[in-house]
Amino acid sequence: MNNLSDVYAAGDSLAGVQAGIDSCLARALDRRRLSLSAPDVSAWSVQEHLEHLLFSDRRVLGWVSDVLALPNPETRAQSPRELGVALLARGSIPRGRGPAPDFTLPTGLEQGRLVEGLERLRDLAEGLVSRAVEIDACLHTHPHHVLGHFTPAEWLRFLHLHHRHHEAIMSDVLAA
Repeated sequence: MNNLSDVYAAGDSLAGVQAGIDSCLARALDRRRLSLSAPDVSAWSVQEHLEHLLFSDRRVLGWVSDVLALPNPETRAQSPRELGVALLARGSIPRGRGPAPDFTLPTGLEQGRLVEGLERLRDLAEGLVSRAVEIDACLHTHPHHVLGHFTPAEWLRFLHLHHRHHEAIMSDVLAA
């Protein structure tokens, strides 16, 4: 199997991303807990984790939607780094303070804007569900700043894992 996308079906990953977005939306609606933080667990508050997920998902899901309008190349131009392959295969993102790209850094959104952004994000993800087969076949790639180039199906797998990673951190923050 030459393509990681052969292993990670877009429909399954999209379902995981949608569940993650729904969980984020439920957390964003709970005004009392948004500002909670636990510095021993994470440098970010619950709200900051939610904003990070909103910003990263919006960028990736927007790219997936846009790239599907382009002609599909015959082969992928670039691949993930070994670390990217291992992370997708492992099925989880290890804990630690990894570098987040600037465009994903929390900005202190007002709660209403956070909720609105997550609702739009849910609509964007829902719009991709009917295109799962097309996503699985797409060979365009887009770089992750640490993990290398992913196809749309690989990106959806990453987003699913990314949601699970941050959900676990937020749960630990709330339990602290």
